[in-house]
Amino acid sequence: MKVIDKFIALTLEGEGTQIEYKTCTEEISESLYESVCSFLNHTGGQILVGVQNDGTVIGVNPDKAEKLKADIINCINNPELFLPCPYFTPRIMEMDDKTVMQLDIPCGQYVYRFKGRYWDRNDDADIDVTDQPELLLSIFERKNPHLFEERIVEGLTMEQLDVKTFQYCRNILATIQPSHAWLQMTNEEMLLSAHLAKQEGSKLQLKYAALILFGTEDAITEFMPRYRFEAVFHMCTYAQYNDMSLFPSRYDDRRTIRQNLIQVYEQLGAFVERYLPDKFYLPANTMQRQNLRWDLFREIVGNMCVHTDFSSGYACFFHVFKDRVVTKNPTRLLPEIPEGELTIQQLSNYTKNPLLVRVFHELNWAEDLGSGTRNILRYAPLYYPNYKIEINSGSQFLFSITYQDENVYGNVTETGKMSPTEGKNVPNEGQMSPTEPDNVPNKDKMSPTSIHELTDEELSLKPFERELVISKRKRRQQAIVGMISIDSHVSVETMAEKLDVDKKTIKRDLKELKENLVIERIGGTFGGEWMVLKKKKES
Repeated sequence: MKVIDKFIALTLEGEGTQIEYKTCTEEISESLYESVCSFLNHTGGQILVGVQNDGTVIGVNPDKAEKLKADIINCINNPELFLPCPYFTPRIMEMDDKTVMQLDIPCGQYVYRFKGRYWDRNDDADIDVTDQPELLLSIFERKNPHLFEERIVEGLTMEQLDVKTFQYCRNILATIQPSHAWLQMTNEEMLLSAHLAKQEGSKLQLKYAALILFGTEDAITEFMPRYRFEAVFHMCTYAQYNDMSLFPSRYDDRRTIRQNLIQVYEQLGAFVERYLPDKFYLPANTMQRQNLRWDLFREIVGNMCVHTDFSSGYACFFHVFKDRVVTKNPTRLLPEIPEGELTIQQLSNYTKNPLLVRVFHELNWAEDLGSGTRNILRYAPLYYPNYKIEINSGSQFLFSITYQDENVYGNVTETGKMSPTEGKNVPNEGQMSPTEPDNVPNKDKMSPTSIHELTDEELSLKPFERELVISKRKRRQQAIVGMISIDSHVSVETMAEKLDVDKKTIKRDLKELKENLVIERIGGTFGGEWMVLKKKKES
């Protein structure tokens, strides 16, 4: 793209984190230098001179263009104004009959100040952070070449690390790699081996990575008081969540986790298992069921855990909605990753916390660089063919993946509770989910469970818990139909084993499927076979 074409494209994009418009037709305003300082301290950007706030190009006085350029160069090279002095060269261009100027500001290697004040960028605004200690500290943290996880925690001792977490890791390694060297090491030797600590004479110095991975809850509270993960379940879709009139309470379950990262990973895994659908999937040429749910969401949970900027003190959020999962965590801004909306393919293979990643790799919780992206793209379409991934990168990293049709649970009542009689797990025209065998013909819907068909145990549950049980039963019945379509002689025992339930549950599901005229048993218990009906029997 030609330089002038790029300039035109930037005028159409609008102001934002990395784009700023300035008129400055006759002289350079001080606000331009504040924007320069902001971009240097943030992730760089483009300043278009001779452009109004709405993107209209008015140009600068062509007779003064060279003087305007010289004024900028003189200012940025004056240590009494800019410290340290940045380096870039303004470019003068002709656009139609107008003279314009473009400043390509790099992401600075250092922390810069203009006239003794520190500036940072927040969306399309320049913010003076000089008198705001936390915001100012975040700039210095961002520019610090030494990662937060590598710093020594003064005063942290081995007694403040959790012995049970060390043993938990050994138990995992004993299962997946019985010859692993860590199994023969003491806790101190494990830390030294993983570079989570270093020996200074007779003193063992522990790094923040050791605290984050193995610290007790008391130690984390003492040395990182703002550290926490929030797992939040919402009994609504993402769109409904944003309508305060429907869901004023905002969430139905919330877990605040202030434990070490090993325990966070385990607890978020349990949260995924509790609130996300366990969709049945059999890989080709095998009868061994694959756990698509965890294969997909372990990547999302793991990425949030090891790629968070723990120096910022902001919490990490794992939101589960009825149609999507949204994660939000502070991240370390990188020049090579643009701010704003990204595709998953644009994510860099840069490891933000290599020490944390290494331990997760040893536990088989993280693989090679880039594998997380590949695995998400591999498993997402199997879990839900119409999945959608949305990413927004900034000081907060937002990741969203749609895992289910937002209308699958029906409407919401005036009280904001999901109606049990409206939940549906089978798409229109009676077809099975695209991830399951498509063996139910048109107009042969599975009957949605009514409130009168619930068991006494289900009726005693809270509304949102009851809805989860109903949904899980429907998915299990879909899986049974899928298994029968593959093997008409499949036994109750095999179904129970594959679906990890008891035989009594399978027999109850088979009875309901037969009553709803979805399947039929041909022959006796021994020697007979199952058949998926082509159409409903006439009543």
